[in-house]
Amino acid sequence: MNVRRYQARDMREAMRLVREHQGPDAVILSSRRVDGMLEVVAGTEPEPASRALESAPPSKPALSIPVDPELAAMRRELCDLRTLLVQQQALSERDQWAARHPLAAEFVERLMKCGFNEKLARSLAGSIQESTPTDEAWTRLRTRLSASIATAQTTVLERGGMLALVGSTGVGKTTTINRLALRHIRRMGAESVSLVTLDRQRLGAYKQLQAFGQMAGIPVMLLESERDLLTLASRAGDGKLILIDTEGRAARDVAERKLFAQVRHQIDLETWLVVPATHQASVLRQVLEAFQSCEPSALVLTKVDEAEQLGETLSVLLEQSLGLAFYSDGQRIDEDFHKADTLYLTRLALNEPASQVRPTAHRPIAEPTPKRVFEHAQVTRLQVTSQTRTEQESMVLESVVPFRKRVHAAF
Repeated sequence: MNVRRYQARDMREAMRLVREHQGPDAVILSSRRVDGMLEVVAGTEPEPASRALESAPPSKPALSIPVDPELAAMRRELCDLRTLLVQQQALSERDQWAARHPLAAEFVERLMKCGFNEKLARSLAGSIQESTPTDEAWTRLRTRLSASIATAQTTVLERGGMLALVGSTGVGKTTTINRLALRHIRRMGAESVSLVTLDRQRLGAYKQLQAFGQMAGIPVMLLESERDLLTLASRAGDGKLILIDTEGRAARDVAERKLFAQVRHQIDLETWLVVPATHQASVLRQVLEAFQSCEPSALVLTKVDEAEQLGETLSVLLEQSLGLAFYSDGQRIDEDFHKADTLYLTRLALNEPASQVRPTAHRPIAEPTPKRVFEHAQVTRLQVTSQTRTEQESMVLESVVPFRKRVHAAF
């Protein structure tokens, strides 16, 4: 086999050089990156001796050797088969695909560096036409990826009702409850929302909600069990939003105990699953599978700013049918909480420059906070500051010991 080595900037240029020097029958034996250049080794199969004998004119008619046509055809087929075997041994399936689709192979490599799994990357890049300019092809791929991420309807925030957040420990459920409550207060007023917690395991869980409720002027209740939600639902007015915080559970514990199984079919209750962008793909798949028993209708993605490779998270989200409702990308209670923006998340996952990810013109504009919320917050701060030690201790005791009658008194 005649073997030659070529260096080029990309696979397109390398294939052109191979065809120019060795013809269309040349076989790519290997390819690798060397000092920023693509090095390709290609070879051609020498003409079989049988063909040389067939093509060469006999020197003497008496010494000419008759060639059986069927035997010659068999020899050619064996030669072609040998060439194919050499090619398959020299190139893996991935390299063969890359040799046929150099632009798509380049995009697959870029996507995998961003954390997207190979199956998804090849699916996205496989539809790209090789003749398309690189920038235009990348824009189409980004648009297709963005459109593939499902989003969820948030009608419960408009019409009111019960909304419970579930998820593992430490994923940001309580903070998300506060953020959703603040958005609703700005739109509908403090009297249209209440906070409820079923988390009696984590120390200070109720106290954290209570502090926010005092500043915002909204009631906060600690319930003993899920059955108390029945009483709460019967006394809540139409259009009132009740946000329910739950205790964090490990994925293995959720499968054993179905949350809200006792009351789900007796009240209008919607469940959202809160997941962090910092989970590894395998852990995130396990969480999504375990919390299916809670029948979530939407996802809230937290800690986007802490994810090393957001592409890994988006790859898992694309494998399931739950839509994304909100995401958070910082610690600020309001400015870092956003409705699902798949194009922004896609650009962020692809490590595109910050100036392209979220243009200033598209930054979310905060809605004006009603004056009464700030006035109440100022009064509350004064009251908390002037509390005596005895009053503070009684508040802590109240946050630990729930009273069922407080549910009735809240409405």
